[in-house]
Amino acid sequence: MRALVIYADILVILNLYINYFLVRSAALLLRRDLSSKRCLLAAGIGAVAALSALLPELPFWAVAGIKAAVGCAVVFTAFGRQKKIDFVISLLCFLVISFVFAGLMLALWTFFAPFDMVYSNGVAYFNIPIAAIAVFTAAAYGAVKAVRYFSDRRLSCRRICRVKITVTGVTAELKGLADTGNGLCDIFSGKSVIVCRRDSVENIIPEAVRKYLDGKAADSTDGIRLLPCRTIAAESLIPVFSVASITIDGKTADGFIGVTKNTLGEDIDCVFNPKIISL
Repeated sequence: MRALVIYADILVILNLYINYFLVRSAALLLRRDLSSKRCLLAAGIGAVAALSALLPELPFWAVAGIKAAVGCAVVFTAFGRQKKIDFVISLLCFLVISFVFAGLMLALWTFFAPFDMVYSNGVAYFNIPIAAIAVFTAAAYGAVKAVRYFSDRRLSCRRICRVKITVTGVTAELKGLADTGNGLCDIFSGKSVIVCRRDSVENIIPEAVRKYLDGKAADSTDGIRLLPCRTIAAESLIPVFSVASITIDGKTADGFIGVTKNTLGEDIDCVFNPKIISL
């Protein structure tokens, strides 16, 4: 049987390319904005970890431990610090996408082209032309983007929605406007921000937010951040904070709450980007 030579540089480059699109796909499905720098750094971790294929054969528990550690490192680098449940969801999404892509690559090798393949320590190395991998990866990413595009179109048609925001057992019910033009995002996690009129969320906003909006010095600003918000009329900083849960027309949403004293439109309590709603 002919031995297959693995080139370390090609192994890293190909995995960097593939992991970049895997992380991008996870961000799309999670509806998170992700900078190219963060995505590239996260993909780099996965690419370097692929060098484990050059090590002597490891036991299953060691391979599983390496995969889990690499997955956690990739997700943390890509999406930053999150609540535990958000981190677990992000990790599971990335792992599922990775497994699906690996299965598709294996099917491509098995049924369509008899390329050489080596599987070592949980890493598959295909002797496939770079152009073929590039086309296949781009097509898979395009399919994910298509799912996201049509999902956003379906959601954006429902312009007025019923929004429920819960904090420590207290719930505020709002009339929300789905607006793809609302691009306000948290700079650390990439999550979208629902911009709410102050009087509509007065019963759930933290004391630090209330004091900031009143122009008073707050004793503590823990749990809130200030983000620049630009509208047609003005540009200002608005306080942003996290909440226990958000639902929009009964569907779970993942994001932050921003509070403004300005009006948002006739009979509108909040404005949000439809991508905030989970698929």
